[in-house]
Amino acid sequence: MRARAWDTGRWVEVEIDGSRIGRTRPADGPGSPDPADLWIGPAFWDLQTNGRWGISYSSPTITPDQVIEVVRALRHLGTARLCPTLITASAEHTLRGVRAIAEACRADPIVDAMVAGIHLEGPSISEIDGYRGAHPLSAIRDPDWAEFTELQQAADGRIRIVTLAPERSGSIEYIARANAAGVIVALGHTSADAATLWAAIAAGARLSTHLGNGIATPISRHPNPIWHQAAADALMASFIADGHHLDDSTLKVLIRAKTHRRSILVSDHSPLAGLPAGVYGDWEVHPSGKILVAGTPYLAGSNQDLDQGINTLMRAAGCGLAEALTTATLNPANLLGAGETPMAPGSRANLIAFRLDQGGPFPTFRLVSTCVDGHWIEADPAIRQTPEVVSAG
Repeated sequence: MRARAWDTGRWVEVEIDGSRIGRTRPADGPGSPDPADLWIGPAFWDLQTNGRWGISYSSPTITPDQVIEVVRALRHLGTARLCPTLITASAEHTLRGVRAIAEACRADPIVDAMVAGIHLEGPSISEIDGYRGAHPLSAIRDPDWAEFTELQQAADGRIRIVTLAPERSGSIEYIARANAAGVIVALGHTSADAATLWAAIAAGARLSTHLGNGIATPISRHPNPIWHQAAADALMASFIADGHHLDDSTLKVLIRAKTHRRSILVSDHSPLAGLPAGVYGDWEVHPSGKILVAGTPYLAGSNQDLDQGINTLMRAAGCGLAEALTTATLNPANLLGAGETPMAPGSRANLIAFRLDQGGPFPTFRLVSTCVDGHWIEADPAIRQTPEVVSAG
């Protein structure tokens, strides 16, 4: 493929050999950028995605086939690697969820390659309204290493990220054990004070989950858990750039505080992502696209994809193309210890092809196709709302 490189804008020729990059070399092309130019860069890594089309990884009825359906669909949206995310639920339901994901990985080699790990968001989060967000109060509980060990065994060792509130009893010891076991601990849905947050960092916590969200509406101006985490250089931070979870000014300030090198863009796909506006049991898809706990102001995941988040970062946070893409590609890959030099010979052929319209006040990113382990999949806008497209891939 001949295209402009995502980080330099120079024309390159990329050759794929099986599942890896065979050769990358300079190429000739027009000097002035044009919206028709094809660009190439690393594919997305999504560390927080909860499901799609009414399918939830946390559902007590989740099946391996449903996991396969949703994971494979994300290839059409630029994602080559992801962490299926389970929110707070009973131990029994969470066990079923991780087993379904593990069974899907064993059954389907594409899913096995794409699942970089499982993300447990909860159950050890704050029980306080606002801080707990859409997580069910009845299932929130203190961390239990024996419970985690059972889940990890059922998951075939695939649990890579755990989000918790460090103020819960036993959390600091739990963080240290998880860190020693190679599991990334993220801080989220927390009302912790500065001393507790710093104790969690000292024990090995490495990430803030969706910084600026999962927090009560009435809080102290300063200090508060947002500013403490924004100031902690030892913590990377994930952000949901869907226009609903964070307003433009807040997103810009937090990205500047963390810098693009410590920021990770996540989709936080709700299980209702891709469904039309309406009420679905306890959840609601608003006509604006935001997803809520029905009858409340509490957000319950996002309805937008990472390519749309890239545009939000460039428009609202002032990120350049390479900076924005780094937050959705290199940074999450490096956090999980799987970073490679993108497009370098021998690295995995996980790529995106896209176009960039630079005619307006801000660039506009448009996904064209995704290469997952050497296989190109065309982007299809219908996949955002039409499950039937999955079977054609």
